[in-house]
Amino acid sequence: MTVFLLSLMLACHVYREYCARRALPHIHHADFDTEVMQIGDTYIARRAARNGDKRTIICFPGFLEDMRYFTALYRDSDAELILVNNANYHFPFAAPGSPISPLKLSCAENPFSIGSIEHDAFYLGLILEQLATGNDIFAHGHSRGGAVILDMGRQYPSLTQSAVRPVTAILEAPVLPQARTAGNASKPLQHRLYCYLMPIVFGRLRHISAERLLTMPMMNPTTPLKTGLCRSLFSVSKDYRTCVKQVQSIVSWQRQTSVDVFRHFPKVAVVIGEKDGTLDRASMKSSAARGRACHDGVSIVETTGTNHFISLEQPETMRALSQQ
Repeated sequence: MTVFLLSLMLACHVYREYCARRALPHIHHADFDTEVMQIGDTYIARRAARNGDKRTIICFPGFLEDMRYFTALYRDSDAELILVNNANYHFPFAAPGSPISPLKLSCAENPFSIGSIEHDAFYLGLILEQLATGNDIFAHGHSRGGAVILDMGRQYPSLTQSAVRPVTAILEAPVLPQARTAGNASKPLQHRLYCYLMPIVFGRLRHISAERLLTMPMMNPTTPLKTGLCRSLFSVSKDYRTCVKQVQSIVSWQRQTSVDVFRHFPKVAVVIGEKDGTLDRASMKSSAARGRACHDGVSIVETTGTNHFISLEQPETMRALSQQ
């Protein structure tokens, strides 16, 4: 019996490692006319400003999202638009199987590991420094992307606090310092179990149906655009090891980062949903309030009839923040 149980445990672990390490094919595609660039394992899409607009909007998506999250929101904007993917995620503006020949940007070697918030923030700072051409910069991050933007400010304070090109941080339903994920997922035992089982669970959800998706708390309320994008949540990464590292980084970053990180931007707008099925809303609001107490440039925007995906649920609110 002991040998059988040990063999079963070993087989389960081998299967888990297979699910985590296997290369996942690119299966989603959207049309969006942009210039394509690449730094390391990170794809960047840049659309030039139109009609003399002097703004630049830099966007970073959340966990399990790619740059398609922002395309409907800013499709009609005249601002220079720079969309940045999570590292080691598929580039969505190329048809599956089609060759991609992006312009590669030269830069210093990234000292942080792929999957960490710090890794993506390191490249985001270089993008702000080398690619953004506007006089007014808006850095819009959703969920995990909010933490990436805050960490960019920590790593590049002279850029984000520039008197010549001020950077406004727009943090949508963000991962914040000293906050938590929803439920018990941040507790040590549950966190370890969640990270261990994640590759298996995500593999099962890779082709999730709309009917099953709509039973999840994060999906109320929904729109056709939100439902369509969220069906691809479990299939945008190139492998699930990256996803595990991202969740580990979210929890450790929240625990270890001080609310002083808000100080690195002259203006920070924290946009919070009426409810949140992904992150703990109360601790998010508490973190933002503590940030506002130490930096009067922080504002808290509470929305109604919204959940975790405010850009998809109430786009007019998010769009207005980049027009101020």
